[in-house]
Amino acid sequence: MFNYNLIDEYQIEITSLCNAACPQCPRNNLGEGINPYMPLTSISREALDRAFPTELVQRIRQVFFCGSYGDPIAHADFLDILKDFRKKSPTVWLYIHTNGGIRNPDWWAELAQILNGYGKIDFGIDGLADTNHIYRKNVNWNKLMPNVQAFIRAGGKAQWNYIVFAHNEHQVEEARQLSQDMGFESFLPRATGRFFNHSTVEEMSNWPSKDYTLHPPKKIDFRNRSMLNLINLKHEYPNIKDYFSTTEIKCDALLGKKVIISAEGLVLPCNFFTHNLYDARFRDGSLPGANSLSFVDGKNQVETIVDYYGKENLNINNHSLEEIFANGFWQHVVDSWNKSLDEGRIFECAMTCGTKLTKVWDQIK
Repeated sequence: MFNYNLIDEYQIEITSLCNAACPQCPRNNLGEGINPYMPLTSISREALDRAFPTELVQRIRQVFFCGSYGDPIAHADFLDILKDFRKKSPTVWLYIHTNGGIRNPDWWAELAQILNGYGKIDFGIDGLADTNHIYRKNVNWNKLMPNVQAFIRAGGKAQWNYIVFAHNEHQVEEARQLSQDMGFESFLPRATGRFFNHSTVEEMSNWPSKDYTLHPPKKIDFRNRSMLNLINLKHEYPNIKDYFSTTEIKCDALLGKKVIISAEGLVLPCNFFTHNLYDARFRDGSLPGANSLSFVDGKNQVETIVDYYGKENLNINNHSLEEIFANGFWQHVVDSWNKSLDEGRIFECAMTCGTKLTKVWDQIK
C-alpha cells in the first residue's frame, strides 16, 4: 500500500517550463509548439516548504527533481528550494535530471556547493557538439559544456545520460571518453522505448519532427529489449488487450517506496500518470499513436479516476501529504491491478509496469 510513513523518495516536477523542445517529449508537438493539454505552471517555494516539514525531510532517503514536461533548472527559485531542503537535512540525497542548457557557470558552481556531496545530477546529453541539438532541440553545446564543467569542478557528482538514436550511435564511445575526461562519475547509454506506438503496440521505424526525422539505433546492443520483444508478445497475445488485462503488474513506484508531485502540486504514483494526464495522445483518441485502451467512455482513464477523488484533494497546495495519502485514490490504484481492463484495471499501470513490456526501464547498464 502507498503509505505516508513508508514513502522514502519524492520525485518532484517543480515546473513544466523548459528551455528545450525535444521532439519525443510530451510537452510539445513533435518539437514544434507547446502541447495544449499541458498546464504551464510551477510549484511555489512556499508550498514545498509547507509540504516537507523538517521531520519528513530527515526521514526520507531522496528528493528527486525530474520533470515529465519541464526541467527543474527552469524554476526561478530552484537554488533556494534546494537550500530549504538542505537546511532541513544536511544529508538527504538531492537528485536532479536536467539538460544543463541554461543558467551560467557561477550558478552551477553554487548548485554543487548546495548539494555538498549528498546529491547528483544526471545530465541528458544525447550526442556531441554536432548531434546533441538534434534531439535536445534549443540546447546550445557551447553553453552546456561550461555549465557542466563548472558543476563538476566545484565538486558536483555528475552522470551523463545518453539516449541512443541512429544519428548519434556512432559517437557513444567518443562521448564516453569525453565524460571521463571531464570528470563525470558515470556514463549511461540509454536504449530508448520512445518509438513505441501505443496504438499498434509496435516499434515505429521513425519519428518525424519539423527539422529532423528521428530513427531508432541500428546496432542491436543499443536497442530497447522490450521493443525487440514486441513481435513475440503479439504472437503470444493475438488480441493485445488480453495481455494488458492479465499481465502481472510490478509497480516500480510501490516497490521503490516513491511517488511524484506534479508541477500543479498533484501527488500521484509516478510520472507516467502525469504523462497520461496531459500527453496529447492520451487526451485525443484521434491522434496517431493513441491507444483506445487509455480511454473509458471517451474520456482519459487516469483523469477520470483523479477527478473522482478530487484533484484538490490530491494537491499539496490544499492538503498535507499525510492527508493526501489517506485519500481512497491510492487503494483504488492498487486494487485495480487485480482486475481486468473491462473491470477497471488502469491501462497505464499495465503498459508501464507489466512483466513483459517494461519499455521505459530497459536501459543499457
